[in-house]
Amino acid sequence: MKLTLQPNETIIRAGDSNLLVNGNKIKGKLIVTNQRIYFRTIRVDCKKNDREIMPGEISDLYFFNTRWILPKGMNIKTKDGSEIHFEVSHRSEWAKIITRMY
Repeated sequence: MKLTLQPNETIIRAGDSNLLVNGNKIKGKLIVTNQRIYFRTIRVDCKKNDREIMPGEISDLYFFNTRWILPKGMNIKTKDGSEIHFEVSHRSEWAKIITRMY
Protein backbone atom coordinates (compact mmCIF):
# COMPACT_ATOMS: atom_id res chain seq x y z
CA MET A 1 0.00 0.00 0.00
CA LYS A 2 1.46 3.32 -1.03
CA LEU A 3 0.02 6.68 -0.11
CA THR A 4 0.92 9.79 -2.04
CA LEU A 5 1.02 12.77 0.28
CA GLN A 6 0.10 16.29 -0.78
CA PRO A 7 2.63 19.13 -0.42
CA ASN A 8 3.20 19.97 3.27
CA GLU A 9 1.18 16.93 4.37
CA THR A 10 2.56 14.89 7.25
CA ILE A 11 1.29 11.71 8.84
CA ILE A 12 0.17 12.19 12.44
CA ARG A 13 -1.02 8.66 13.18
CA ALA A 14 -1.38 5.43 11.24
CA GLY A 15 -2.43 1.96 12.25
CA ASP A 16 -4.35 -1.18 11.46
CA SER A 17 -8.09 -0.77 11.17
CA ASN A 18 -11.18 -2.43 9.81
CA LEU A 19 -13.77 -0.59 7.78
CA LEU A 20 -17.21 -1.98 8.58
CA VAL A 21 -19.46 -2.12 5.51
CA ASN A 22 -22.80 -3.95 5.52
CA GLY A 23 -21.68 -6.26 8.32
CA ASN A 24 -18.36 -7.07 6.63
CA LYS A 25 -14.92 -6.18 7.95
CA ILE A 26 -12.50 -4.83 5.39
CA LYS A 27 -8.92 -4.87 6.68
CA GLY A 28 -6.74 -1.89 6.02
CA LYS A 29 -4.83 1.04 7.43
CA LEU A 30 -6.32 4.17 8.93
CA ILE A 31 -4.05 7.14 8.35
CA VAL A 32 -4.57 10.61 9.81
CA THR A 33 -2.50 13.43 8.38
CA ASN A 34 -2.50 17.13 9.11
CA GLN A 35 -4.79 17.59 6.07
CA ARG A 36 -7.15 14.59 5.85
CA ILE A 37 -8.09 11.08 6.95
CA TYR A 38 -7.41 8.09 4.74
CA PHE A 39 -8.52 4.49 4.89
CA ARG A 40 -6.61 2.21 2.55
CA THR A 41 -7.51 -1.43 2.13
CA ILE A 42 -4.83 -4.07 2.13
CA ARG A 43 -6.39 -6.30 -0.52
CA VAL A 44 -6.23 -5.17 -4.13
CA ASP A 45 -9.72 -6.53 -4.88
CA CYS A 46 -11.23 -4.25 -2.19
CA LYS A 47 -9.76 -0.94 -3.43
CA LYS A 48 -13.28 0.38 -4.10
CA ASN A 49 -13.59 0.69 -0.30
CA ASP A 50 -10.68 3.11 0.05
CA ARG A 51 -11.82 6.34 1.68
CA GLU A 52 -10.57 9.89 1.95
CA ILE A 53 -12.27 12.21 4.42
CA MET A 54 -11.54 15.90 4.54
CA PRO A 55 -11.90 17.64 7.93
CA GLY A 56 -14.54 20.01 6.56
CA GLU A 57 -16.75 17.03 5.69
CA ILE A 58 -16.94 15.76 9.29
CA SER A 59 -19.98 16.70 11.35
CA ASP A 60 -19.59 14.30 14.29
CA LEU A 61 -17.55 11.45 15.70
CA TYR A 62 -18.88 8.94 18.18
CA PHE A 63 -18.05 5.56 19.63
CA PHE A 64 -19.84 2.24 19.60
CA ASN A 65 -18.94 -1.19 20.92
CA THR A 66 -18.21 -4.07 18.59
CA ARG A 67 -19.63 -7.46 19.52
CA TRP A 68 -21.70 -5.58 22.11
CA ILE A 69 -18.84 -5.27 24.60
CA LEU A 70 -15.54 -4.46 22.86
CA PRO A 71 -14.70 -0.73 22.93
CA LYS A 72 -13.25 -0.60 19.42
CA GLY A 73 -15.91 1.06 17.28
CA MET A 74 -15.52 4.60 15.98
CA ASN A 75 -18.01 6.24 13.65
CA ILE A 76 -17.34 9.35 11.59
CA LYS A 77 -20.50 11.09 10.46
CA THR A 78 -20.18 13.45 7.52
CA LYS A 79 -22.17 16.57 6.74
CA ASP A 80 -23.89 14.82 3.82
CA GLY A 81 -25.37 12.32 6.31
CA SER A 82 -23.20 9.32 5.53
CA GLU A 83 -21.55 7.36 8.31
CA ILE A 84 -18.22 5.59 8.09
CA HIS A 85 -17.69 2.88 10.69
CA PHE A 86 -14.21 1.83 11.77
CA GLU A 87 -12.91 -0.75 14.18
CA VAL A 88 -9.66 0.46 15.78
CA SER A 89 -7.61 -0.16 18.87
CA HIS A 90 -7.20 2.80 21.24
CA ARG A 91 -10.15 4.66 19.72
CA SER A 92 -9.91 7.50 22.27
CA GLU A 93 -6.46 8.40 21.01
CA TRP A 94 -7.70 8.40 17.40
CA ALA A 95 -10.71 10.52 18.38
CA LYS A 96 -8.55 13.17 20.09
CA ILE A 97 -6.54 13.66 16.92
CA ILE A 98 -9.55 13.65 14.58
CA THR A 99 -11.73 16.01 16.65
CA ARG A 100 -8.95 18.60 16.62
CA MET A 101 -9.23 18.63 12.83
CA TYR A 102 -12.82 19.85 12.49
